[in-house]
Amino acid sequence: MLRIKVASFFLSIVVFVGQSSIAIEITRAAEPPLKVRFAYASRSNIVTPKHMALSKGFFKAEGLEVEMIQMNPRLSATAIINGDVTYADAFTSTFRGIMQGFPIKLVLVHQKKGPYFLIARPEIKDVQQLKGKKLGVATIRGSDHLVAEELMLSKGFNPSAVQPIGVGDASMRFQAMIGGAIDVVAVTTPQDLMLRQKGFTVLAGPPEVGVPGSGVFTSEKFLRENPLGVKRTLKALLRAHGYILDNKAETVQAMIQWLPQSVEIASHSYDIEMKALVRDGLMSDAEIEVLVAKLGEKKRPMDEVRDFTFAREALKELNLK
Repeated sequence: MLRIKVASFFLSIVVFVGQSSIAIEITRAAEPPLKVRFAYASRSNIVTPKHMALSKGFFKAEGLEVEMIQMNPRLSATAIINGDVTYADAFTSTFRGIMQGFPIKLVLVHQKKGPYFLIARPEIKDVQQLKGKKLGVATIRGSDHLVAEELMLSKGFNPSAVQPIGVGDASMRFQAMIGGAIDVVAVTTPQDLMLRQKGFTVLAGPPEVGVPGSGVFTSEKFLRENPLGVKRTLKALLRAHGYILDNKAETVQAMIQWLPQSVEIASHSYDIEMKALVRDGLMSDAEIEVLVAKLGEKKRPMDEVRDFTFAREALKELNLK
């Protein structure tokens, strides 16, 4: 009789746990989706993690309704504070906003270093020939501008000898190069290979220099008011990181659907850019300190710059940490 009672007790626990899990799922399904807006800086392959999280249903599985909005990087920090967008990925401009006192936090990193190439017009064969030439950048002192200068310095050329001109996102800088409006540019994939195929000269790059290619920033207010929403967002993006890193063929096909490009270019982009994704989405404080020194006029306490709490919780739920 005792054995029967014990067995019955454990069975009731199993049934209760099972019913609780079902109830949680039903509750999640009954809740209206949390609407979030992502601001992205450029129509390029670095946006792939977000597109993958959308197309594979990772956002939807976390109860999120996501809208993607292309935005000038200089507007990202203000848009986050005003509530016009929930998250932004433009790294340098938004990070500088944090350094200037904006109540924003870095919560996830897609790439620790953007794999940029310094590419010049076909007639320019050496970096020393850049003196007096026009450097096309997305925004003055933005990520690609800083990386262009570091690539020039790595080749022994003083970047103050070029004239930076704000042109716009990667696709616009590509067109400006084709049209002859600028002489040199720092771009990632797929624009690097597209320019090479047209005879333009690669003067430097990668190796990996500069600043992170992309991240996820949000306001301190949203972190306080929607902690579960932040964790769900990062969980979906981390699932996308893992899927991309483990599934090249499927990712390449998806990249072609989102951004018109050949299989050759998409495959090249994957090998250069997608393999640089940080699987766990984290950076060490030492790595961030380097960015603070490079991008900020004054230091700020690390807890005012980054908050990887939600990313770590998401990693635990995904059994990745």
